[in-house]
Amino acid sequence: MKKKIIYDPYAEILEEFNKRGTRYVVIGMSGINYYASSASEIFSTQDFDILIKPTTTNVEKAILGIKKLGYNLRDAEKEVDESDVGDIVRSKSTIICVNEYYITVELILNVSGFTFDQMELDSRTFVVNNVPIKVGNLKKLLLSKKIAGREKDKLFLKRFEILLKEKKVS
Repeated sequence: MKKKIIYDPYAEILEEFNKRGTRYVVIGMSGINYYASSASEIFSTQDFDILIKPTTTNVEKAILGIKKLGYNLRDAEKEVDESDVGDIVRSKSTIICVNEYYITVELILNVSGFTFDQMELDSRTFVVNNVPIKVGNLKKLLLSKKIAGREKDKLFLKRFEILLKEKKVS
């Protein structure tokens, strides 16, 4: 039987980033889901979180790459483009990217508890549809959620702990 390749819009973005030399690490629930050993361990999320090295050149590469794929970009206040890069890097604003199918990606310039370099240092590479994807270390991703301390993160961590206990029992 011929292996079927499934379209993955996130792999498409990360392939574009890889081609451009954009430094990134997948984080948040998006990153945690790469460590799932089965579909029952995947957690639903409304967007895909990518930590971008917060330098002008790197953010420009990310913006150009994701715009090439048809995404509209905005920060908390307005649409953004390459001319806004300096302000984005200074303020470490999150760039929200949405395409015509409402696929949402967040380009994040800082993450709770870690610098980009710390997150990248022991990241792991997963391969999806022949695209290498750099994902944060699972322990750091979980610790970042704990440090952020948001209610949704606390609920997730409680559920994740239950999942780990269930795995040990079975």
